[in-house]
Amino acid sequence: MKKITLLLAFIAFQFNYAQDTCATALAATVSTTISVGTINGTVDNGCNWDTAATFGEWYAFTATLDGVATVNSDLPQNDGITNSDDTRLSIFTGTCGALTCYAVGDDVSDTNYLTNITFAVTSGTTYYLHWDDRWSDSQFDFEITEEAVSCPDGSLPFFDDFTNPNTFIACWETIDSDGDGQGWFTADYDQDGNMVPDGNPMLGSASWNDIALTPDNWLISPQIDLTSYSTGDLIELSWDTRGIDPDFAAENYSVYVATNNSIIDLESSSTTFTETLSSNDPDMDGFGNFESRTLDISSFVGQTVYFAFRHHAVSDEFVLNIDNIGIDVTLSINEFEQNVFTHNYDKVSKTLNLESSNSEMTNVEVYSLLGQSVVSKPLSNTSESIDVSSLNDGVYLAKVSINGNSKTIKFVKN
Repeated sequence: MKKITLLLAFIAFQFNYAQDTCATALAATVSTTISVGTINGTVDNGCNWDTAATFGEWYAFTATLDGVATVNSDLPQNDGITNSDDTRLSIFTGTCGALTCYAVGDDVSDTNYLTNITFAVTSGTTYYLHWDDRWSDSQFDFEITEEAVSCPDGSLPFFDDFTNPNTFIACWETIDSDGDGQGWFTADYDQDGNMVPDGNPMLGSASWNDIALTPDNWLISPQIDLTSYSTGDLIELSWDTRGIDPDFAAENYSVYVATNNSIIDLESSSTTFTETLSSNDPDMDGFGNFESRTLDISSFVGQTVYFAFRHHAVSDEFVLNIDNIGIDVTLSINEFEQNVFTHNYDKVSKTLNLESSNSEMTNVEVYSLLGQSVVSKPLSNTSESIDVSSLNDGVYLAKVSINGNSKTIKFVKN
């Protein structure tokens, strides 16, 4: 009888304290509710919080796909009565003997002190979740979800309007060089004042957030493949930009293009763009208007490149917005002069009609705005009609190949 009692006590001890160290981190899986007991295990303040914690609890999450994962303690049962309503999370990669801070999550809002953080994940990689006792050591629950994200494969056309904000998290690299904990983010504003976001997510970087900030925030693209293009092709990077508050719109930013994605190489590039935005007339809702910009990156034909947006050399304005980032290619000047290319979308027949005056078209690839190929068809004539009736209504990009070159067009299927 005594042996049985001792065995049961030992099992209970292991259950309660198994997640007290990184080495004994409890496996955490998606779509289950995971209960954290009293936070009294080993702490790791390696994510450089302003105020350190004393204790922590550890969980190991291994991603099952490429995309994003969300860790969420913003659950109804975490109400501050039975469970804690104030949680803080550090996420590490590496091994328990050599951990690297990967992401952090604290308050959902100024009035909600629970945690909801989405971060990029790679299938098969283990991420260590470290809940600490900075604000509370009480028990609480959390959940994990995953979502697959298809990043651009590097080919043109390239376009991202951040309709799916997770492409920003999974496919772009952000660097907070000034170390103030505030970098690039996605935002969906309520410009019409109806208390509902407008459904137009975009990127933002702040130079003021309750206090004046001095940002040095980098946003670095996925790799872009220009190896199939040659001298004479016009390749342009384009984007829309604004200072969201017309009275505090003097945001300064730079754009760099280089063959490597390191900050040193990007800063050393001879292909750059820099401007300080000026105040402009507000739209009918009082927000700043977007302005379109382009940068010729044709000098990089035959290479793979990265481009970067850097919000810097500014303080105490408000928020810089960037949206509708794309790269497009047009035929070389001589070929373009000799060949006239036209297109139109027929709403009745649901066809995209293509015309090339002199040269045969060889292929058309239709992409969604998320960069996914939805139609691919070989061509062999100067006049073609492409059936797009199976596509959902929306905006698409079509890349048409002509004589070894390509032309990218945008059309609205409705």
